[in-house]
Amino acid sequence: MLLLSTLLIIVCFSLNNIVHACSKDPHEGVLVIAAGSFLSASSDQGVNWSPGERKGQMTFNQATCQYEKIVRGLPMNANFEWKVAFNGNWGGDIGCNNGANCVFNSGSSGIVLLIYDPFNRKLTTSPFNDETTAPGGSTSAPTPTPTATCSNPYQNRIVRASGNYQTELGSTAPWLATEAHSLMTFDATSCLYILTLSGLTPNKAYEWKVTFDNAWSNSLGCGNGGNCKFSTNAAGAIELIFDPISKQLSNRPVTTVCGNEQCELGETCRTCLIDCGECPPAVCGDGKCEDAETCESCSSDCGKCPVCGDGTCQSNENYQTCSQDCPNELAGCEIFREDSCQSGSQSNANPGADAKRWQTPKPGTNDYRPSYQDYHTLVGYADIIYTDTDRRTADVCLETKHRYSDTVKLTYFFDGVAQANKCKRYTSSYTNILQAVVTGNDGSTLELPDIDFAWNARPIASRSGDYRNGQKGGVAEMFGWPHNDIKEECEFLGKAGYLGVKLFPVHEQLMSTQPFEDAMNPWYFMYQPVSYKLDGRMGTREELRDLINTCRGYGVRVYIDAVLNHFTGAGNDMNQHRNPNGCVKWGNKTSSAPPERQSPFYTHAYTYQYNPNTGKSPSNEFPGAAIGPEDFHCDRVLGSWSDLFILNNGWLVGLTDLDTSRDYVRERQAAYIVDMLSLGASGFRIDAAKHMSPEDISAIMKKVQRKMGGTLPDDFFVWLEVLTGGEAGVIWQGPSWYGTMFENILKKDLGSNSEVDKIKMWDGLYPKEPFNNPTVSRHRVVIQNDDHDQQNPGSSSRDMANAGCVLVKNCPVAEHRNFEIRLFTNPNGAQNNNDDWPIRFILSSYYHTHGDLGIPDGKSSCDLCTVTCTTCRKSVPYIKAYDRMACAYAGNGYTRTHRDIAVINAMRVWMHLTPVSGASLGIGHCG
Repeated sequence: MLLLSTLLIIVCFSLNNIVHACSKDPHEGVLVIAAGSFLSASSDQGVNWSPGERKGQMTFNQATCQYEKIVRGLPMNANFEWKVAFNGNWGGDIGCNNGANCVFNSGSSGIVLLIYDPFNRKLTTSPFNDETTAPGGSTSAPTPTPTATCSNPYQNRIVRASGNYQTELGSTAPWLATEAHSLMTFDATSCLYILTLSGLTPNKAYEWKVTFDNAWSNSLGCGNGGNCKFSTNAAGAIELIFDPISKQLSNRPVTTVCGNEQCELGETCRTCLIDCGECPPAVCGDGKCEDAETCESCSSDCGKCPVCGDGTCQSNENYQTCSQDCPNELAGCEIFREDSCQSGSQSNANPGADAKRWQTPKPGTNDYRPSYQDYHTLVGYADIIYTDTDRRTADVCLETKHRYSDTVKLTYFFDGVAQANKCKRYTSSYTNILQAVVTGNDGSTLELPDIDFAWNARPIASRSGDYRNGQKGGVAEMFGWPHNDIKEECEFLGKAGYLGVKLFPVHEQLMSTQPFEDAMNPWYFMYQPVSYKLDGRMGTREELRDLINTCRGYGVRVYIDAVLNHFTGAGNDMNQHRNPNGCVKWGNKTSSAPPERQSPFYTHAYTYQYNPNTGKSPSNEFPGAAIGPEDFHCDRVLGSWSDLFILNNGWLVGLTDLDTSRDYVRERQAAYIVDMLSLGASGFRIDAAKHMSPEDISAIMKKVQRKMGGTLPDDFFVWLEVLTGGEAGVIWQGPSWYGTMFENILKKDLGSNSEVDKIKMWDGLYPKEPFNNPTVSRHRVVIQNDDHDQQNPGSSSRDMANAGCVLVKNCPVAEHRNFEIRLFTNPNGAQNNNDDWPIRFILSSYYHTHGDLGIPDGKSSCDLCTVTCTTCRKSVPYIKAYDRMACAYAGNGYTRTHRDIAVINAMRVWMHLTPVSGASLGIGHCG
């Protein structure tokens, strides 16, 4: 049967009918996935709607100039839906008709070709009957095959059992996908592929996988793609089995009876002398490595003995045992898979994960940068613990991890003064910014970020209005606004009457020098932390401190987006990577911090080179945050939104998922929150909260409470992003998870109703379904019309129907303004508008004029590209966010919704303030 790639050829003809090839793959280095409702029903048996499911990977066809994926084994005449996602993320996914799911029918064959044209970004499908029109118009029918008693989707393919046993049967190396002795045979009676092995070492453990067509691409293993294991019997024999329908690999022993006078399959003269007779004498040079022969006595038969340093990488040598002879990478296109979960019930990291720590290069070695300090051996953070509720005294403890903690002695410097104790007490008489350094007697040094104290933050200026000491008010969310621009806008926010301003993530975050989905540094990179240092894309720690103090001087509180569920996406790090399907390689990323402060960061995914500093495979480590491999969940696809275990422990769109059940992780994250509170922040949005268990979030808040002197600040609150759709009944409604159960957990941990009230929920069900959260007190819920996630093309995770709209998605200004006004005057479902939902948000964003992924802060300009720049097609120029004379709803640049006079006055009436004029706010010229 001819393959589709050789038959289905779309060509463009010139006037002389000359065939022209298309330009190079526009998504080179990007994982392109066809995700949808069809995968579990197909012969691939993948996870539905998972943007990281590699069984849905599409391949760029240079002949057709398109990405293609053949889906086989579907039920006939059934309807399915799909989209295209990139690099395991839903952000930037492509669908049909303004981002909706594309629909196709499986037809009478149950085989469909999915097509994505990367040049016009269109998705189409075509029926495929394994009978295709070849160039020139002729038809090529499938090659006739004998009638079988069962189905075999791998008919006419080469199926091999490749493993580490192969050298014992005469192969030149283990793990060969081309070894003739490893060919599996399809048995039409049992409907299984079978390979019987004999002559292996008795009672020995081995590993194997199934490979296809002499290549490692699309190989199958056990668990989440790991190696399958088997052990031989006393005769050194085994049967390896591959079920082509379920794609399950198994084995079964070969039954032999030594002493029955039959030399059976699996028996040899070595294992059963009585049945098979005495082994012939060894003859050096006959090509057989026999019992009495060794590599030393007969190298011609048994091969050259491995000698590390002889320049030859022998079969039992690798980079870890002999780096002088063996290359620092896996063979073929294989990648490491050691951090995948080993069972369905596992959540914590695999045993031995902590041994993979310390991946940062040492000074003087390749890829080292001065900002990496001595992270190869010493990491840590400052932990601020206020000693009482007025927060006028604090202990500062320098929490560290040293690679050789048993033998190395550390010294702690506070403002240059050395001491042996890691902790030191400070009072409000200390008005400086504290500098801390840790040194080891091995010469290692760790310089920590600035340490601020809450008593040095500027007091919040008093204003009239029903602010309830920071527990009621309107908050302007400044999406894509740099710190310095928000600082300039604070005076306007204060005069307008806003309770506060919300910043998007301020941690050190992912950045890149090459395009991602045709854009430079898409907005969702902000939600991929690389450390807990406060040097984010929108500004440095110093600029954040200045912003907060300026805003507090105008009576405006500052709230910050905090990401606790995860760090960067798997494969977005400092390592070199490759996709095992096609061997496409890509390099490393960088961070948002100034060059002199940038942190290294590592993930295990798509890696194929041993780390030169550990000699081991890469793992998940973020030294700038003092977070190591043991602090993450094992790698599991988040394939269910209603299974609470998977929802909590799975890796959301491939993001490295923190194990927030670990006490160390909770302590570290509480210290990160207290650091921002010490700068003067008043509260936080907790991103992706529904992917963390209620117990974990409550435990972190309990630690924050303890570090803040025993009570949370009076004006403090957090709101949890618990976005719900069809799984609302599991996550939110009734007593389960974030309903009554969560409130009871909070009460137990925090001790009082007033403290529990500060842990609020973000109601993604508002405005369409405001009554779907009956067990959550109204004063513990915050609401808004549109939010930043819904601006993303194709996003439908928050269905507002006709009860709201997203401004930058073709929502008319008048309609949007009315929804924002209603947010304050008569929100859907309000029973007591004065007290229900006391915190309400207004999104001020930017119009997606130049591309749907970048930000107009100057860092999404294609001018910054240095790698694969031909694919950068969505350049976003710099636009200054602050404009003293700007009006709301200008139609280009930033939206500045928070500047609309009608919206402001609706908010002011709700806050028991008198209306204001545009002139009093300096924008009298605005309509």
